[in-house]
Amino acid sequence: MRNRMLFVTAICAFLLAHRTAAQNADVVFYNAKVLTVDEKFAIAEAVAVKDGKILSVGKSADILKLAGPGTQRFDLKGKTVMPGIVHTHSHVNQAGEQEFGTEIGADKLKMYPINFRMVKTKDDVVKQIANIMSAFKFKPGEWVYFSVTDLSVENMQLLWEGLTRYDLDKVTPDNPIMISLGVPANSGYMTNSKGAEILWSKYGDFIEKYGRYWLGADGKPDGHMEPPAGRLAYPLLSWPAAEDLAGIYKKALEELAAGGVTTVSTRLADYSIEAYKLLEKRGEMPVRLAYGFQSAFDTPDVNRWKNKKLLEGSDVFWLNSLSSGMVDGAGFSSCTDIKRNDKAIDDPEAFGILGLDSKNPMAEWYPRGWCHLDIEYRGGPKGRAAAIKGNYFSDWLADVADAGLRSANTHVEGDASHRMFISMLEKIDAAKPGSVRGWAFDHCALINPRDIPRAARLGVMFSCNPGYISRAEGTSKIFGEEAAHKFISPFKSMVDAGINVSMEGEGRERWQMIELMITRKDARGKVWGPQDRVDRATALRIATMNGARYVLKEKQIGSLEPGKFADLVIINEDYMTMPEDKISEIETALTMMGGKVIYLHPAFAQEYNFRPAGALIMTKKEVEARRRKFETTGLGSRS
Repeated sequence: MRNRMLFVTAICAFLLAHRTAAQNADVVFYNAKVLTVDEKFAIAEAVAVKDGKILSVGKSADILKLAGPGTQRFDLKGKTVMPGIVHTHSHVNQAGEQEFGTEIGADKLKMYPINFRMVKTKDDVVKQIANIMSAFKFKPGEWVYFSVTDLSVENMQLLWEGLTRYDLDKVTPDNPIMISLGVPANSGYMTNSKGAEILWSKYGDFIEKYGRYWLGADGKPDGHMEPPAGRLAYPLLSWPAAEDLAGIYKKALEELAAGGVTTVSTRLADYSIEAYKLLEKRGEMPVRLAYGFQSAFDTPDVNRWKNKKLLEGSDVFWLNSLSSGMVDGAGFSSCTDIKRNDKAIDDPEAFGILGLDSKNPMAEWYPRGWCHLDIEYRGGPKGRAAAIKGNYFSDWLADVADAGLRSANTHVEGDASHRMFISMLEKIDAAKPGSVRGWAFDHCALINPRDIPRAARLGVMFSCNPGYISRAEGTSKIFGEEAAHKFISPFKSMVDAGINVSMEGEGRERWQMIELMITRKDARGKVWGPQDRVDRATALRIATMNGARYVLKEKQIGSLEPGKFADLVIINEDYMTMPEDKISEIETALTMMGGKVIYLHPAFAQEYNFRPAGALIMTKKEVEARRRKFETTGLGSRS
């Protein structure tokens, strides 16, 4: 009997020990300031991680009880722990191609640069194309894509006005080609006669109805094309192999992780999707990636996308929208109802702030900017654009709603574009109530305050770029003081209206973007739109939890709560009390995605004698130096 009791006791002890071990955390961070960004914005002292998810948050003494013999313990000595940043608009594939593309070369990128530093006449362009065609020996009938680098205003005018498809035909008789016009993504391309013949043969009725294309002196298409017609060649191009792209795409994502980003949203074409799928299959995705399926808009074949389902994929790489890419230009070419000050075109400072050149010929060609949503819009030199009979953007958005899908990850900059886009959604919503709730607009460069309540009633979201605040001086010179103070990234106005507004940014400066939301100061210290400042807690919520809603994963990421993925960031500073104008100087000490450390600052690695396998261990300067090694030749990008 006694032996039997001893046996039972031993079994119970074993089971208890096993259960305790199963509950032990894998990692515990304690003696910290943990900004949970939960509904109450609770601040804790410690966080425990188990199996890639948050096990518990609370006081250090309580959380340490969850540690066992195999638990990694980190005494953070007052460091701040916060959710990973969710960056809701970043051209990550473009960053990989532009900044690391020389690592694999033009032939593997399937993108051949024309260097406009060497161009004085259109014959110089034709000669470069001839040299490339001769060097790479393309197969007859193969599409060839040319990007442009170092484009000056004079050469831009030459590319848009001087060249026609007939000039290109001289050196490309056997191959259809596309040449970027050196403007924002997907806004304009040029093709030769071979390309035009193919496009009109496949999509002639579509092009004639929806446009846009330009006519030459002979009344025939001259090779210049704008959306949606300019997008139709995308599915026909030769694409880089996923195996070639995966490595350079990973490097670009690692830079985001080094800035505290654990999730990013973008728009992607088919070829990029395959490369990220390969990274995921290898277990090499350093951040989560949500994407808008851009190829859905690039062809009128609805069968390619109507069977898509939101959230298809995994928790690391998933579909969160269909994307039309962009609906207008950028900066001076944003579609606007504002009377533009074209004299500011001669103000180098205004254009320096806006990232444009002085004496830009687009002022004459596009007096309202690129207004792709407006079928009455007839831009282009000397009014050469053909008339438009239908509005593909409007028809396509209605189809997306009918399919029960979502439009997001789309560039919308100008106030007129916002007005027209919202009007389209109001019409769709009237026919099918609730069908556009959760749809999204990106950028917020110029949005008229009167359109914010309209957007709120529809339940749409915004991804706003605080970086426009730093260029408000240029905006004021071109679009006026009122626009500079009231139309740029109006975070607080949107929050107060009940809109889910998330954060995007420029380059890799996530902390600078957060500081701009709080201070709204430009580089000279001038405050623009003080009424739209937000406090630190709101800014952090915008950069994390609101972003999680944008990417449709609010139940899995965005805050440090039990059961959510352990996507977190550690910084040395006390974000909640440090001087607000120093927030931009914060450097990430550690970034964790799903319980796996993906980035470590060398100082943190040394302090804790901690060098986990697979983590990127570099300073910010070292990360930037790695990029500069490859980005000198400017191969460009398709998107």
